[in-house]
Amino acid sequence: MQAFISSGNLRSGFLAAIMLTAALFAATSCSKDKDTNQDDTLGTTSWPSEWVLVTDRDADNYHYIYSNNAIILYKGSVPKSYSIKSLAEEKDCYFQFSPVAGASNNVFTIRSYQNQDHWWGIYKTNSPFGAEEWYLGIDEDDDFPVNDENRFILHFMPKQEDKLTIVIESYSKRGFYLEFLGHTFSGNGLSFVQYDKPEKATHFKMLKPFA
Repeated sequence: MQAFISSGNLRSGFLAAIMLTAALFAATSCSKDKDTNQDDTLGTTSWPSEWVLVTDRDADNYHYIYSNNAIILYKGSVPKSYSIKSLAEEKDCYFQFSPVAGASNNVFTIRSYQNQDHWWGIYKTNSPFGAEEWYLGIDEDDDFPVNDENRFILHFMPKQEDKLTIVIESYSKRGFYLEFLGHTFSGNGLSFVQYDKPEKATHFKMLKPFA
């Protein structure tokens, strides 16, 4: 009888060890999936910081985000040979990123550097068919906004051409990421699209025109 109990205890201990190992492996894997702060970018960059955001949607042109003092932001394009410094001087496309005090490390507000009371925000409209559309718009405020729709999660991805690269997720609408997709207000606007992980969303390179 004693031998039977010892054998049972041994089997129970062995199963418990297997389950503990599996749990630790799963926790480690999840932690790695959520860690998108590549190369300790947050710790090595001085914030707030200003950037022009571009993406390589084709081989010859940069596609960038800009404002023209409307309620929405727009997408434009220039040849890659064009001076980013000249672009930032000609267009309101130079944006300031500021960490949100008291929030997690990768939560930021984003505003125009040229018009510093113009803050990025995510807003909802409906298509002519009634479908919800979440778009990138502007909120005008003299102070730092406190609403969740003006906050964004930056996912730092592996660098492209030695440039910082990010994916932008809505803080208030989790799982929705910024894309070069038009909406009801403008086919040339930008929308937030739902993905199950940030790696699937558009990657934006962060360029310093005045460095």
